[in-house]
Amino acid sequence: MMESTYFRVNKKEYCHITNDHVFIFNSKVPTRVPVEHGLSEAWGILSVLNYIFFFLILIYTAFSVMYYGGGFFMNPVNYAAVFLLILSMKRIMDGKFSSRTPSIQRSKIRSVEFKTPRFSYPRVNIFFEGPEGKVLKRVIPVLYKQEALPVLQQTKLLA
Repeated sequence: MMESTYFRVNKKEYCHITNDHVFIFNSKVPTRVPVEHGLSEAWGILSVLNYIFFFLILIYTAFSVMYYGGGFFMNPVNYAAVFLLILSMKRIMDGKFSSRTPSIQRSKIRSVEFKTPRFSYPRVNIFFEGPEGKVLKRVIPVLYKQEALPVLQQTKLLA
């Protein structure tokens, strides 16, 4: 058994904070620290789907520009295509700098942000040093803000 402070991420997982690690485990009492992998999400399944979607929307937009020419924005569907093109590009860029690692060494953490969006669950954004000095972001959802905030302050992750 190891000594850790924790808060709930969802109904089945807990974010544990020790002196050396921040990790996500499936019980209140961790028996081990999960293996860390510092790879980005650039080639995960969701990211590959984002690349395919981006490519298809790019092809549609290119053909629409060639077909409509100067009247490209006269067709309302093209506004949606440009919006989706920009949105998928943003998702691809976010995937290059995000990680789903279950464990982060505290010595590698650069900064921690606690975000409370208006229409979504609160989350903790941890920016840490990945392989080759690349700064990656791990987003940890928070089930209850009133449970997580004191834990983050007590463990000095949040200033």
